[in-house]
Amino acid sequence: MHLVRAGLALFVVGLLFIAVDVLPFFFGVHNRALWLNLACLATPAGFALAVWGGLRDGRRAQRHAVSELESAP
Repeated sequence: MHLVRAGLALFVVGLLFIAVDVLPFFFGVHNRALWLNLACLATPAGFALAVWGGLRDGRRAQRHAVSELESAP
């Protein structure tokens, strides 16, 4: 659950960087800093982290449920 929350937070931060990176384009500013463009990569990284964390938590819950079923009388 912690990885999902961290991934979601990173995703939102990435979306904010994308907004900061794209909005000046509409006002005629075309040259932006490289670090700003690279910070936009937080969005797919956050998405990947959230998906990976969700899959990991789901598998853990599934293993726990199977072990409870096997140990039930």
